[in-house]
Amino acid sequence: MKFCTAISCIDGRVQIPVHRYMQERYGAEYVDTITEPGPCRILSSQSPLALVESILSRLKISVEKHASCHVAIVAHEDCAGNPVSKDQQLEHLRRSVDFVKMRFPELEVIALWVDSSGSVTTVV
Repeated sequence: MKFCTAISCIDGRVQIPVHRYMQERYGAEYVDTITEPGPCRILSSQSPLALVESILSRLKISVEKHASCHVAIVAHEDCAGNPVSKDQQLEHLRRSVDFVKMRFPELEVIALWVDSSGSVTTVV
């Protein structure tokens, strides 16, 4: 079994498109999904610390127990958990990728943007 991981918003509109994208891109059978409202806001600011540590501990489980080595951090249009402009969310994604790579240097970490039609684009 091959796993990859998505750190994604809780918004159900993004789950299926992201899973399909990750499965296709990495040939993964399964996508472990770590959800929080606006995860790129949390990871980029590294606050609140309890949520940051929770996300990282769940990622560690995916890496250690499922041998996941590909991670996507996901942002999307009309995000209630990170209600800022697309440009601001993209900056949050960039900083989030840098932060997660620093904590898990062995992983490939990418950033994905999901638009209102469900189209997924790699941005970092």
